[in-house]
Amino acid sequence: MSAFSRLWHRAPVWRLCLYSIFIFSILMLVFPPAYLGRLWPGVQNITQRIHHALGMNDAPPPSDNAGGGDDGVVTMMPITDRLTKAIPFAGRILPLPAGVWHPVMNVITGPHGEILENVLVRVHDHVVTGLIGAEASTQALPETAALSMDSSCHDDRNLAAHVMPAKPPGVECWFTAAVYPTSITRTAIIANRLKELGFTLPNVLYKASWTLASPSPDHTVNMETVTIFLNPVATDKTASLQSPDDWAKETLSQHPAALNFVQKGNSWMETWAHILHDGFNSDMMASSEEQRARASQDPAAPTDKNASSSLD
Repeated sequence: MSAFSRLWHRAPVWRLCLYSIFIFSILMLVFPPAYLGRLWPGVQNITQRIHHALGMNDAPPPSDNAGGGDDGVVTMMPITDRLTKAIPFAGRILPLPAGVWHPVMNVITGPHGEILENVLVRVHDHVVTGLIGAEASTQALPETAALSMDSSCHDDRNLAAHVMPAKPPGVECWFTAAVYPTSITRTAIIANRLKELGFTLPNVLYKASWTLASPSPDHTVNMETVTIFLNPVATDKTASLQSPDDWAKETLSQHPAALNFVQKGNSWMETWAHILHDGFNSDMMASSEEQRARASQDPAAPTDKNASSSLD
């Protein structure tokens, strides 16, 4: 009898520990702790597949966490969490603009729970300075899902837009616009959540949106859209420009302060789109930390004197 066999028969506690390692490893993949997601971004993708295989996405969430109708499975997040620089997202990396961001909610949608959404907020003095809505596929989708993904990039009302070269059905583009908060996806849920926390949305928002669909040889695509809403009316010079009409492309020349903000925002998004692209490919080494820090400074970002969050 080998030493292992003797130990196996004489050490029941040791045998129990070996069994426990297997059981708890499975539980770790089904219910991964937050720190594991930060250390191993790919675990979220594995977890989504396990949940789908077990049918866990079909169960309705508690009534106080769920949106109505087609809102999907909505999970309210602990908004006291402080996020900076980048976070794991849908098995990839989501770079964050400057400042401290707080999670608002996660949403799982799609027939089989294959679309993950994250909503994040940045605040100062209880006023929202930035809001991020990120949406990505956690598993490959049919090519038809990418057919109209770039349609918003071709809207003549956009303040700026750029379509990157891509072989169909691949798509990559970004655009900027001025919008009311009511144009945000899941406005009611987000607005109610922020109101409960004492945060105020500005009456008008500067919208910067980036979209990427990456095709695979098996005629499927992986997709991600990141939409960033910035507060353009937080300064004395822009405080009176409370309507998207004041920020329309045709009237910007009449409002020098608004034109200055938009020019800074468009220039920032042109650079930030490349950082988002690197994050989609989980290739944050394509730029240095110093380059990313410099690129993250959006025109509504807090200054060094004003960098703290309302939650501090």
